[in-house]
Amino acid sequence: MRIGGDLQALAALLDWYVESGVDLALDEAPHDRYAESLKPVEAPVAAAAPTPRAPPGREPAPRPRPAPAIAAPDDAARAAEEAAANARTLDELAAALADFPYAPFREMARHFLLFAGTPGAPLMVLDGAPGVAEESTGEAFCGEQARLLDNMLKAIGRGRDNAYLAYVSPWRPPGVMAMTPQQLAIFAPFARRHVELARPEVVLLFGEAPARAMIAASEPLGKLRGRPFDIECGAHRARAYVFSSLDSMLKQAALKPAAWRDLRAAASSLSPLAGRGLG
Repeated sequence: MRIGGDLQALAALLDWYVESGVDLALDEAPHDRYAESLKPVEAPVAAAAPTPRAPPGREPAPRPRPAPAIAAPDDAARAAEEAAANARTLDELAAALADFPYAPFREMARHFLLFAGTPGAPLMVLDGAPGVAEESTGEAFCGEQARLLDNMLKAIGRGRDNAYLAYVSPWRPPGVMAMTPQQLAIFAPFARRHVELARPEVVLLFGEAPARAMIAASEPLGKLRGRPFDIECGAHRARAYVFSSLDSMLKQAALKPAAWRDLRAAASSLSPLAGRGLG
């Protein structure tokens, strides 16, 4: 018998399913998933030990995950707006997003990674989601795309000590999946509240998801690049610039000259004192 080999093959198949975005097994009988989500969840036999608090922006300590909740897209988006609005600090926002029952990708990713750098810095970077390196290491903004970003910030006299880096989704989508409009409608209220609480002067938006979350425009991403936008996130107003995704710039060097032009424009939008840091 080849039990060991069969188990390895099954494990490899499951890994391939997860990478491909498969998150639900189906059978021949129809199921009312909305009705199932309304059923009460049985309490565990023994209470779990208190979960230690993790550093802001990093993965919380492992804990039992509740069964995935299901809601109609409009209901999920409204619940996201309410949860985000109730957060009064960045820590509260991170906790609200980590526990949001309808959050996409939460059950498929291993790490909750929301931000890196310095909260409260005048320059904020908003990326779409963690990548393969981040999912592997559990560290936000650590992969090849992050190294490109660090070089871009260095070119305008910035670093992680005076810039704030954040994701729209704190979980890595499986494979190279792009966010659907329904998924983005859930993450956008948290992203906008994130900007409101962080209060940056300038926000750099890298890729489709951050641009759509912050700017109410139906134009293609290429049409949004090259000009500034004044965005209003709750009570806070900031200047925003749209860039191609970091991954696209790594693969297509022709995108970098336009990015450098917009990066210089963004740097010139910062107030003279903003470059002196927060100390």
